[in-house]
Amino acid sequence: MFKPIAGLFAGIFLTSAACGQTSTPLTPDLIFELEAASAPSITPDGRQIAYVRRTNDAGTDQTRSSIWLIRADGSDHQPLASTADTTGSPLWSPDGQTLAYTHAGESGVSLRTRRRDGRDTLVTELPGPPGGLAWSPDGQRLAWSMFKALPGPVAAALPEADENADRAAPAEVENRLTFRLDGAGNIPPGVQQFYMIDLRTGTTTLLSEDGLGGSGDFVWSSDGASLIFAADRRPQLGQLPPDSELYRLDIATREVTQLTDRAGPDGSPRASPDGRWIAYLGFDDRRMGYHNTELYIVPSEGGAARSLTAFLDRSVGNPLWAADSSGIHIQFDDRGTTRVGLVGLDGSFRIVAEGLIGSTFGRPYTGGDYAVSATGDVVFTTGSPQQPAELALVSADGGQRMLTRLNSDALSGVALSPAEAVSWASPADGRAIHGWVLYPPGFDPSRSWPMILEIHGGPFTAYGPAFSAELQLMAAAGYVVLYTNPRGSTSYGYDFANLIHHAYPGEDYDDLMGGVDYMLERGFIDENRLFVTGGSGGGLLTAWIIGNTDRFAAAASVKPVINWTSFVLYSDLPQFFYRYWFASPPWEDPDEYWRRSPLSLVGNVTTPTLMMVGGADVRTPRAETEQYYSALHINGVPTRLVIIPDSFHGISNSRPSRLLTKVAEILRWFEEHDPGAAPRSAPQTP
Repeated sequence: MFKPIAGLFAGIFLTSAACGQTSTPLTPDLIFELEAASAPSITPDGRQIAYVRRTNDAGTDQTRSSIWLIRADGSDHQPLASTADTTGSPLWSPDGQTLAYTHAGESGVSLRTRRRDGRDTLVTELPGPPGGLAWSPDGQRLAWSMFKALPGPVAAALPEADENADRAAPAEVENRLTFRLDGAGNIPPGVQQFYMIDLRTGTTTLLSEDGLGGSGDFVWSSDGASLIFAADRRPQLGQLPPDSELYRLDIATREVTQLTDRAGPDGSPRASPDGRWIAYLGFDDRRMGYHNTELYIVPSEGGAARSLTAFLDRSVGNPLWAADSSGIHIQFDDRGTTRVGLVGLDGSFRIVAEGLIGSTFGRPYTGGDYAVSATGDVVFTTGSPQQPAELALVSADGGQRMLTRLNSDALSGVALSPAEAVSWASPADGRAIHGWVLYPPGFDPSRSWPMILEIHGGPFTAYGPAFSAELQLMAAAGYVVLYTNPRGSTSYGYDFANLIHHAYPGEDYDDLMGGVDYMLERGFIDENRLFVTGGSGGGLLTAWIIGNTDRFAAAASVKPVINWTSFVLYSDLPQFFYRYWFASPPWEDPDEYWRRSPLSLVGNVTTPTLMMVGGADVRTPRAETEQYYSALHINGVPTRLVIIPDSFHGISNSRPSRLLTKVAEILRWFEEHDPGAAPRSAPQTP
C-alpha cells in the first residue's frame, strides 16, 4: 500500500553463509544468550539515546531489563548502572540534560535521575512500579501515577478464635465482574492516583484523591498547568465495554474536566508544543470485532475533533508531535510490516521509518518502539527474521545507520532462515492471503520435506517478517515452516479484519488450507508429513482444523478457546468478548456459540493432538484446554496434556526456559507421530 523507503537498511542483516562463515543450526541453548533493544528515548538535540536492553539470563532463567546509553553516531555504548538491578522507563528531560528512570532492586522500586555529566540522584522511593512517568515542560517537576488499593468485600464473621488457634485462610468474596487480569492474577479494588514531585524542593504532592481514579496514560499540558489523561471513570468500570475519555486535571485546583465524550475509547493524549492542540487516539465503537484506531486532534480549549488518519485504513499508535507542531508521527502496521509515518496538520503524509520489530523472542508478531528528537531524527527498534530487535536511526536529512549489534556474538555462525514472502488465492473467495516461509538449514527443493503450519493468535493481530526463536527452532529441527495472516488479521484494513466478525472461526480455515495447498503445489512438501500448531486464537484454529480435516499427521493446540460459552464467561474479560465477538450472550443464542466451538467437532477428530496451556492462564483458562484433552481421551484420539506451571497466557514471554519447553514439547509430539521420521535406535543390550 505504501512505497517503501529505498534502501532502508537493505542487506544489513546478513546470514552467516552470506558472510562466508561456516553455519551451524540454531540450538536451544543459544536462546539464553539472546538480547533485544526496546523503549528508546532520544534527547531533543538528537545526540544521546537511552534504551532498555532485554537480556536472557541462563543463571536466573529470566529476561533482565537494563537501561543502556549510546550516542547517535553509535559510539560510547555503555550501561546506565553497573549493578544487575532492573532499570527501565528512560525519559529525557525537555532540555535533554537529565534522564529520569525507574530502578528496582532488593530494597524496592525507586524513581531516579541521571545527569548527562553522570551525577545520579534518588528522587523518591515508590511502593511499586509507576503506571506512567512524565516531565513538566519546564523540566522542574515529574509526575507519575500509582495504584491505590481500596477496601473490598470481606468474608462473613466467624466465631472468634483463640490466640494460638490454627484456622484456614478466610473466604475470598467478590462482587466485581472483572476481578483478575492475565499477567497479574487477582487484582484488588482500587484506583490510579497522580503524584507530582518538585525536583527543586523534593516535595511530593498527591494530585488526585477522588474515587473515580486516573491512569498511567497521561501527559502535561504545554503550559505545565495541568495533566491531560485518559481513563474510564464510570462507576461501573469493569462491567461495561471499554470507553475511556480524555480529562484535564488542574494542578492548582485539583479540578477534573472531561474533554471528550463519545461511545468509544479515547487515549494516548499528546499536547502540541505550541499549546494549540491535543492529539489523541480512538474510534467510534460500532460493536465490531475490530475497529481502526485513528489519530484525532482537538483544540486545547475545546471544540470539534477531526481525524487525521481516516484515509489510512490502518490502526495507528504511539503519536509523537513534530517539534514545530506541524504534524504528528504515528506507528502503524501495513501488510505485516511496522512503519512510522508523519501526518501533517495540512493533510500531508510520508513514511519516515519502516522495518520496526518488537523486543520479544517468541513468535513473529508485528510491533516495535520509536522516539523522535526535536531535530526530526527517528530512533527505532528494527530487525529481521534472522535478527532480534536492534537500535537504528534515520536522521532528519535521510541518513541511515545501525546503532547496535547486540547479538553479533551469540548468533555468529548460526544458520537462521530468512522469511520468504508468499501469497495465494483463498479457496473461499479468491481473496489474496499473505504469509511467509522459513526453511531448514541445507534446504534442497529437490528433496521432500515435512511442513509445520503455525497460526497466530488474536485473532485481530498480525505476523510479519520479524524474529521468532520458536519458528526458527522449528526450522532448525528440519521443518519447512509456513506462517500466515488469514482473514481477521490486522494490517490489511478494516474490511479484511472484519471478514470474521461474528464468523470466527469460519472462512479463515479456507485461507489456511489454501496456504497448505499452495506449498504442496511447489513440489517439495511431503503431503503425509504435514503438522499444524498455534497459540490462543491459533490454538482455536488448530482444533477447528482437525475437526474438519484429517490431512495433518499431528497437531499441537496451545492455550486454545474450545467452548465459546465457557470461555466468554470464565475469561478475565467477561464484559468484552460476548459484546464484540457475538451478537448476544450465550444463553440467548446457545446454538451459535456451540456451532463456532471446536468442541462441537471433536467427534470428527482422528489427528494425534497435543494440548498445552499455562497453569496461571486466565485469558484462555486452562479449563478450555482440559475440556478438549478429556474429549480427545474419551474419543480414543492419541493426546497428551502439557501444563506450564505458573505461566500466564504469554507462555514464551515469561521465562526463556518456558519458550524452550513449549517448542520442545511440540517438536517431540510431531516427531513421535511423523510417518516419515527416521526410526529411533533400539536400546543396546549390555
